[in-house]
Amino acid sequence: MIFSIYLGRYRISLEFVDEIMRQRKNGLLDEFYISALATNELFSAIRDEVRSILLFKGGIPISRWRDSRNNPQIPEECYEHIYGLTLASFDTLFENHGITIIPDASPWEDTTYWSICSSILFLIRESKTQDATLLTTAILNRADNFVTLDSPLIRSAKQVLHDEYGLRLLNPTEGLQALKGRVSFSPGRPSAR
Repeated sequence: MIFSIYLGRYRISLEFVDEIMRQRKNGLLDEFYISALATNELFSAIRDEVRSILLFKGGIPISRWRDSRNNPQIPEECYEHIYGLTLASFDTLFENHGITIIPDASPWEDTTYWSICSSILFLIRESKTQDATLLTTAILNRADNFVTLDSPLIRSAKQVLHDEYGLRLLNPTEGLQALKGRVSFSPGRPSAR
């Protein structure tokens, strides 16, 4: 049951990634990147989901889940199994450069880093530090598109990022439509996240 809930929630994202992989095998020339920070966030999200399952299984009321004293220890064999599955998924994604991990932008490598990052944090209401880091990385790498499930971020940042930096924020449905030719990705420029 839990698996079907997650599958339903993330179905379109999975379809988007599957379509990237399918089209890459058929010669799609667009480049697709994921930030190192985004891959690290994945492990954090998985950890939180496992903890939620353990709390539920342990009968801890939902109202007490945010209390750090209730954070259950994840059994080592559970961690090792999840880690192995995650790395196997990474192997599939990153083989033959279907999707490439891109290092996060650094303020020491680009003099515009701080102005871009701070403008995102101060001018985009729904942005958080990790959003600013990911978006700055996309902008400095001249990405045309940034695909995310973060609807509040898309709503608050879409117009600003497009007008200021030429970066289009897309949800996975829009990304999938672009891959299938209903909307075009700009040729020769990377797509992020």
